[in-house]
Amino acid sequence: MAEPAVAERWPKFRRRKVLIQPWYQLRVAATILLFILGYSLLLGFLMFYPLQQEFAATANPEQQFWIARQVLELHKRFWPAVLVVATLVAVQSIFVTHRVVGPAYHVQRVLDGFAAGNCGMRVRLRRWDRLKELEMAVNALGDALVQREASQREDTGRLRAAMADLKAGIGGTSVPTEVQQALIKMEGILAELPEPN
Repeated sequence: MAEPAVAERWPKFRRRKVLIQPWYQLRVAATILLFILGYSLLLGFLMFYPLQQEFAATANPEQQFWIARQVLELHKRFWPAVLVVATLVAVQSIFVTHRVVGPAYHVQRVLDGFAAGNCGMRVRLRRWDRLKELEMAVNALGDALVQREASQREDTGRLRAAMADLKAGIGGTSVPTEVQQALIKMEGILAELPEPN
């Protein structure tokens, strides 16, 4: 049997928004930005402190001038590079979190559908999305709920048929009051159950 084409195996759809849960995704980006800036300050200290110590230790004005020039050159290159890299990584983190937040949002929608009684909904994630195991688990839950619902409808149909047979069997005979009340109660319970397909 031929392997289905990739386009047939993986649904072709794109998320319309990059920021699905902006408060979470932007908070992650800000946290990463702060960490990068903090680590860069530490790196800057480790780079510039020895030069400052060397500057303070020397009495030769030519050597001090050379060290000061090196420090200024490093500052001109280091800090703009840190800001560019930190910004790029923070923006990239938004796209990385999208691969988790988007599927989590979709899984939540499907679970809300299950809670509302729509057990036919399924999770369909993109190929590169995370939470694939959760997708399979939620879809298995949906299948189990559909089977359980079908089984309940089948059981309800059998109960209704048995109730109809019981009523037909005792139709012309005199039935004690307790049995009549029990039958009425059972009919009320059966009326509340969903109709079989």
